[in-house]
Amino acid sequence: MMPAVQADTEETRYGAFWDARLMARFFGYAKPHRRWLLLAMLIPPIGALSQLAQPLVIQMAVDRHLVTGNMDGFGALLAMLAGLGLLQFVTGYLQSTINAMLGQRVISELRRELFAHLLTLDAAFFAKNPSGALTNRIANDAEAISQMVSAGLINLFGDILLLIAIAIGMVTLSPRLSLVVLLLMPVVIAVAFRVTQRMRMIQRHGTLLMARMTARLTEENEGRDVVRLFHQQKAATERFGALNREHRANADKSNLLEAFQFSFVETASTVVVAVLLWHGSGLMDDGTVTIGVLTAFIDAVRRLFFPIRDLAGKFTTMQSAMSALERVFALLDTRPAIGEAPVAPIPTLPNRPKGAIRLAGVTFAYGAETILSNLDLEIAPGERIAIVGPTGAGKSTLIKLINRTVEAQAGQVTIDGIPVEEIPLATLRQWAGVARQETFLFSGTIAENIGLFDTRIPRDRIARAAEESGAMAFIRLLPDGLDARLTERGNNLSAGQRQLLGMTRILALDPPILILDEATSSVDAVSERLIQAALERLMTGRTAVIIAHRLSTIRHVDRIIVLAKGRIIESGTHQELLAHGGLFAQLHALQFQDPSDAPDDPVA
Repeated sequence: MMPAVQADTEETRYGAFWDARLMARFFGYAKPHRRWLLLAMLIPPIGALSQLAQPLVIQMAVDRHLVTGNMDGFGALLAMLAGLGLLQFVTGYLQSTINAMLGQRVISELRRELFAHLLTLDAAFFAKNPSGALTNRIANDAEAISQMVSAGLINLFGDILLLIAIAIGMVTLSPRLSLVVLLLMPVVIAVAFRVTQRMRMIQRHGTLLMARMTARLTEENEGRDVVRLFHQQKAATERFGALNREHRANADKSNLLEAFQFSFVETASTVVVAVLLWHGSGLMDDGTVTIGVLTAFIDAVRRLFFPIRDLAGKFTTMQSAMSALERVFALLDTRPAIGEAPVAPIPTLPNRPKGAIRLAGVTFAYGAETILSNLDLEIAPGERIAIVGPTGAGKSTLIKLINRTVEAQAGQVTIDGIPVEEIPLATLRQWAGVARQETFLFSGTIAENIGLFDTRIPRDRIARAAEESGAMAFIRLLPDGLDARLTERGNNLSAGQRQLLGMTRILALDPPILILDEATSSVDAVSERLIQAALERLMTGRTAVIIAHRLSTIRHVDRIIVLAKGRIIESGTHQELLAHGGLFAQLHALQFQDPSDAPDDPVA
């Protein structure tokens, strides 16, 4: 027994067969290709007429020539039949080719727009939406919409035209034989649609199983080091194998039903032909029909069953595409929480600000949880400050406010006196360069990663930045130097080398404000010294805001800000704060003294 699909999900839900609102919007993407679309819609009627004419030609060939023995004009009819067959081939080939091309052209633009839109969305959106589901929008949903064009919408139109044409041809040949087909066809159609409905349920369950397998594969791959270290390869394989076996069993059921549907339609067509022969023989006896009419009718029935067999599948294709369109357009309609402010940006912004930063009465909360409360902070141009404090104190939130990754619910953040919401996002992100705990590297060359694939950054600036950061020391040792290719996430480099490339990237972009989210926390002591030297060069002449967990890395900053529960509780130099004996001194003691020497209750 097939496990029931637990519930409709975004990935498995089928929509209505037709949604006029969604289709009207979709045709906006097809509008630039309207000539191809018009051509694709003109071909099915020609194909239907070619198939309608063939049984009529067969009837004439049999009754006028084969039965009577008069072969005058028989060759012309055969030539006409061959021409109609060739026309059917040409129209079928053109329809398939144009539909596929049109589907790919339309969906290519939709994919590009989806990808570009995803890059505009903020971190809060990605925190709520799994990356697998978003990837599915660009991959599977887009492909479902493409299938609607190439194998659903226009082909469905063609199949309906063909059914109408063949029905007209049957009635023209013999109304009484047509009545037999009319009585038998509802049974065939009902069974075909019932099997399709069952297949759809099984395929939905298969989609869920495939999603679970993909999630399991991703999780096990990302946690492969843990699996190996604890020797859990066998258990991991068994977990994946169980899902794989269930998916295979589900696929077997789907394949069996598909085979049954195909065989049933083929058998039903044979049964209908047998009934027609039986009933037609009686009609021939009383002269109601001729042998040519009966022969042509059997050929028409054969043609009738092809679109019937495919029609149910096309309905499913259309339903799947409607759901995909709904999901895709919902994503495109999602507006980023952080966007260009409704107020007009400052018309004349400096090319390079001095770097004075001010947070005045800033309050920020995630839901009901207050992270920063009425915080005031001023940072002078070129000043180096460090932000320290316990986990959850609001350190990361504070730096996100500066480059407007998040927005305060109250108060104001300014750079050189200009509110950050009045600065275009592109300009603001150029002003504030960010180095995180782990540098993300893309597949590509080292030079491309340093310049972030921006062709406006010249090669000599990239090379100069690599020299300044010290990264050129290891880059020179690589076979292709700056043109050496990196694997996914730069896994063919060490953690320290990746961080050095992150420093180099910022040097190449040359921002006046530098935000460092503990750039040395995940490297060894030797790499830390190299990165610290690169940071010293990087901070020269720039305003620097540093989140620090290793307190040894911030001894020489101009000022240390200590946060606790969203408030600044201490501020001063390294030595001043140690002498003060407050929270900073306690945190320092935890890192640099033996645990037995630490205070009984160092941090509340």
